[in-house]
Amino acid sequence: MAVPSSGVLSMVKIFSEKNENDYTANNIDGENSISLRGLSSNSHGDTASGGNINLATDSAANAPNQTAPYAMSEFYTYDHDATSITDIPTTNYANNNGTTNAAFTRDSLTSGIVINLTAYLEIRMRRTDPYVYLEIKRRGSHDFTRLYSSASDTFGTAFTTSYVTLARWNLTGITAIKMNWTGPTGSGFGSCYLAGETNGPNATFNADDDTFRTVSNGQSIAFAFTANASAECYASNVRNCSFTLTATARKSGYNDTTMGTYKIASRATATSNNCF
Repeated sequence: MAVPSSGVLSMVKIFSEKNENDYTANNIDGENSISLRGLSSNSHGDTASGGNINLATDSAANAPNQTAPYAMSEFYTYDHDATSITDIPTTNYANNNGTTNAAFTRDSLTSGIVINLTAYLEIRMRRTDPYVYLEIKRRGSHDFTRLYSSASDTFGTAFTTSYVTLARWNLTGITAIKMNWTGPTGSGFGSCYLAGETNGPNATFNADDDTFRTVSNGQSIAFAFTANASAECYASNVRNCSFTLTATARKSGYNDTTMGTYKIASRATATSNNCF
């Protein structure tokens, strides 16, 4: 049992935690004396130190800092048999450097008046044990869609109105997921849009920027992203929009782990061939 997080601590019990992984044992184990310096520092082999401090914990706050002045309060929450906390294993299928496109779509329309042509994407993060998926699809017809690999070459075929996997965690028991984004930013005449949605993306919850959502098996979070352009009287307007997405999962016993950071871009081209 680990050292408690509050209250009055005992040197004998700290020794017991280090000596037999049980703070409640309260066992001096035949030793004549206990040194706080020996308990607190791996550099000093004082009598009844209980052995070296286990530094394989995920936070330095869980172990004493090993420097004078020594204090029993530095042992709060120390767990002598704790193991290293590592990242959750991931598999990426798309470019995840956040600077070159992981996914791209474009759409164009020529008409007398083009009102709000929209290149529409939906992004979903979904728990399906033993995996958590990061997925993307388009809504409606587009001229071109493509997923790009980490080598920046074309990956697979154009994605349609069915989800394509950008990345996946191969581990069961994840408790919470989140997506956060930078942008969207754009250039040209028109607008960009990004907001949490559930109906179109077929998700359980709206995604809120940089906010963990607790999910059970089969639940998901999602948002929609668009580039929008309009044109009239022989004008031709192009709107480019992009954002960077970071997907993260949480599991007990592991660090909160980033699956990857993905740049997703969209282009809408509206062309008017008449003037009324």
